[in-house]
Amino acid sequence: MPAELAGREEVLEDLIDAIEVAAVDGRMPRPVLLAGARGVGKTVLLSEAAAIAGSRFGWPRVHVELRPRTVFTPDLIEAIGRACELIEQPPRKRVLRAESVTVHAGLPGVGGEVQFARASDAREQAASSLRGVLTALVELASTRDSGIVLTLDEAHLAARAELAALAALLQEGTGERWPLVVVLAGLPLMRSPEHSVTYLERGAWHELGLLGREDTVRALRAPAQAAGRPMDEAAAELLAGASGGYPYAVQLYGHHAWRTSAGKRRIDRAAAQAALPRAQRELERGLYAARWSAASPTQKRYLAAVAKVAAAGEQVSGRTVADELGRTTKQVSSVRDDLLKQGTLTVDNGELRFTIPGMGAYVLAATAP
Repeated sequence: MPAELAGREEVLEDLIDAIEVAAVDGRMPRPVLLAGARGVGKTVLLSEAAAIAGSRFGWPRVHVELRPRTVFTPDLIEAIGRACELIEQPPRKRVLRAESVTVHAGLPGVGGEVQFARASDAREQAASSLRGVLTALVELASTRDSGIVLTLDEAHLAARAELAALAALLQEGTGERWPLVVVLAGLPLMRSPEHSVTYLERGAWHELGLLGREDTVRALRAPAQAAGRPMDEAAAELLAGASGGYPYAVQLYGHHAWRTSAGKRRIDRAAAQAALPRAQRELERGLYAARWSAASPTQKRYLAAVAKVAAAGEQVSGRTVADELGRTTKQVSSVRDDLLKQGTLTVDNGELRFTIPGMGAYVLAATAP
């Protein structure tokens, strides 16, 4: 979790508003949906939603991270069951096994998440329907003057039919005034027609992208200041430029600047300069290599063409990339669309670019003769 959620004020306002609508007004708010490439802070914001509800109202969280080609409903049913046990505080004779504990400190109060699993009863839970367990959970929460935050991560992996079934149930809950806040996160392709669900289309959507320069500098300097080793403005400007405003890279550069400034009272420009190659190597071995390895041969050729056009200083568009490949725009449009859906490429002011700053240079090096 970053110490400073810079540049995400609008999202946080929507999350707080949704939680207060459920807790204070007693209405189920419209869902909040976070779409963006990997590394821009979607999962962090899901946890922040749970932290806000926990610290202000003591609400538990029901969380599921979806997996490729796997139905998520059984995991959701299991997570709902654990939340029921937490709210109900079952008799001591029932044997529970603590799986994890996460405590969020905030003002006012302290909120927490505790996940438990029954030592047995697996068959009973498997037989329960999603409708049955979710209805039981919200009814229990209502009787205890409580509520729930339901978060789904990697929502773009959901099959449309399964997501539609959950959405239909949530739509019913809106009319029943359930004390339930729903937050979903996923890659931009979660908005594509094959994933589109009417109930979710009416939600509060947020497209998460790169941070602006001012927010990037704040994300670097505020945590350093709070930790007792302030960062000079010149150092922050250098790191901000290198990170390109990509949130994961911002954290990575800040982390290495902290390490290279060990023994100093401040993080100066020299420490920031020393941090650059260390952070860059970590990006190359991690994010860059992972995305390059996951690309098909056709996608790799397209990415290499994007990198070459950008390095030449030309406008990077579908047409200029197709020209570099010696193909028509139509012939390579499906490759372009797949890379956009995966979050490897993005469109900014009509131009194609790599989502992660610096990956173009990595691709050029990987494809050099």
